[in-house]
Amino acid sequence: QPLQGVTVADIGPKIGYNNMDNGLAYFDHVVIPRRNMAMRFATVDERGNFTKRKVSDAASKVAYVTMMQVRALIVNEAGKALAMAVTVCTRYSAVRRQGFKEKGGKTEVQILDYVQQQHRIFPLLAASYCFFFTGRQIMQRLRAIERILVQQKAGTANSVTKEMVADIHASSSCLKSFTTTIAADGIEECRKACGGHGFLVSSGLPELLGAYLQNPTVEGDNHMLPQQTVRVLLKMLQTLNSGGDVSAYKKCDSWYLVKEIQNIISSPDTNMCSAETLDDLLKGSTILQAFRHRAARLLLELAGNIAEKTSNGSSSETQQQNVWNQSLVQIARVSKAHSLALLMNHFLEGIEAESSNLGNAEIRVLNDLALLFGLYHIEQAMGDFLEDQYLTSSQSTLVRDSVLLLLKRVRINAVGLVDARDFTDFRLKSALGRKDGNVYPAIINESLMTGGLNDQHVGPGYAEHLRKLTVDGVGEYHPAAANTQLQHSRL
Repeated sequence: QPLQGVTVADIGPKIGYNNMDNGLAYFDHVVIPRRNMAMRFATVDERGNFTKRKVSDAASKVAYVTMMQVRALIVNEAGKALAMAVTVCTRYSAVRRQGFKEKGGKTEVQILDYVQQQHRIFPLLAASYCFFFTGRQIMQRLRAIERILVQQKAGTANSVTKEMVADIHASSSCLKSFTTTIAADGIEECRKACGGHGFLVSSGLPELLGAYLQNPTVEGDNHMLPQQTVRVLLKMLQTLNSGGDVSAYKKCDSWYLVKEIQNIISSPDTNMCSAETLDDLLKGSTILQAFRHRAARLLLELAGNIAEKTSNGSSSETQQQNVWNQSLVQIARVSKAHSLALLMNHFLEGIEAESSNLGNAEIRVLNDLALLFGLYHIEQAMGDFLEDQYLTSSQSTLVRDSVLLLLKRVRINAVGLVDARDFTDFRLKSALGRKDGNVYPAIINESLMTGGLNDQHVGPGYAEHLRKLTVDGVGEYHPAAANTQLQHSRL
């Protein structure tokens, strides 16, 4: 039993993730002795004053790395959860048929052959692979940093700078925010793309969605983390603008911004996409350059707006907070742009790293996914690329044409790409996503096994209420009585 004055309880039912206990604790005039408080890194003295203890530089970095490893794991798990939803949706779309190719035809069309369905599913399929490669690379980088820090503690030379730690913190923050948002929204989109059957619990998608929805909130809310990312990027930009030494950022993810910012400042009229044909656009380097340019431009624009608003008023802390608050929407845009630049780069590097383990055919398929991922997100944010004329109107048309071309390419290997993730039927728990394709028998079996609803052929309430409306003449039509009722209703 809890001590006197202490109340503990479960916080109540949630939309999902109910296998995790979330509780509450309420203290009513409870005094906690100071000796019972964990005060290794922070202390509270007898007067209630809080003090953060000084720790070694290495210890503080290790604490940061541990937190970031959790975020890197979340990025990787976003890819897995999204891949499970895409697997269910793709397999079901290959089995489900509706409509005919020609009038009087006898063979119905797989709904996976409808371009609209492909446009809903295949970019999510590409994103699931992108998140896999990105999560893996971030985890490897964090483990390498941790090993160096441990060696430093033992007296080995240290090569992990504060800029590197801040940069990986910025990267993990924006990537956690972006990937979990895409995954959560993507799982729901897959559910809707399965039509009415996606609404069934037996589809596995409602449970998958409910269990995943906590991720955009835990380990940093997705609308708060972009602020941490942009603070780091603005600090780097400030160092660059003041003529400071930015060489410390050479081993950082944000290093690409240095070159892009310098190009925009020195030659603002020449920073435009050079693609003239579909073949020019269907290159990973072209797409990556577009994302990098946008991120740098938006960061410069944000910094200029903040500086302008600050110079027009007081430089007090209250004024600075007000300016920051007014810039939050733009901050989110910068974070998203930086995320896509990182994701595209990690996707291409991940495929390149696997080139020795895979055949040319597999590499081509993965490259098609990378191109689709990049061009789809350019298409979704076309305004960002048009407003500074980095893309022309004719190039924007090429982007849309390229997306349609890549949908056709990915369609050939779509089922194979989801099968390659090797999710078992036991793990998917989905009648729609069965590997053998026996969707409809599985739905029927799941329905018949549903406890309570199908225990008897005649439903409850039929004998007491419904039967009397249609049996023994009770339901007969009497014109006179009907007319009388109609007259009364008019009165």
